Amino acid sequence: MASGSDEPNPEDGKILSPEELDIADDEHVTEIDEGRYVVSSDVRTNDSYGNQASSDSTPDPDPAPEPDAPEFTDANVHEWLAEQMAKSNSRYGFDVTAKFDGNVDQQQVVSNDIITAFESFMLWYGRQMDGSTSVENVLGILLSESNVPVKHPPESFKRMVQSTGLSPDDSIADLVEAIEARDGAKF
Repeated sequence: MASGSDEPNPEDGKILSPEELDIADDEHVTEIDEGRYVVSSDVRTNDSYGNQASSDSTPDPDPAPEPDAPEFTDANVHEWLAEQMAKSNSRYGFDVTAKFDGNVDQQQVVSNDIITAFESFMLWYGRQMDGSTSVENVLGILLSESNVPVKHPPESFKRMVQSTGLSPDDSIADLVEAIEARDGAKF
């Protein structure tokens, strides 16, 4: 093709609009942090009961199985899920089916980043709890109310203190007051 032509060059590919590039509203995308997303390769759809089921990777039991078809049992499903996870090219992952106040939801994430996998699970779990409470508060409440002692790395404490804008000359009372003002909670 001659340069300066108004004809599109098929080698250039389709030009995407900003709306087509926005992945935030995609059902297969979970935002784990500002500008950080996890994209699930699994296509999930809601069935008539509100449960999520994969359209291409979960076993589809036939109501009238053929004589040679394997028996559809919990053990077989768990074994199949374990095999699928083992076949994944990712180092970390989870596939969870959970019940929250009568609603059943499923989530599967695989990643080569252990933090991404953990954050995805925690965010998913926190979103299932209570729509009126932020995920950050839900996770904070769950951790503080659990019997599992959590040790916070000094770096996370430093970041939290720095986020208040206080200096080393400020008191612990100033720190508590700044956190309460920022987060709208009382110690």
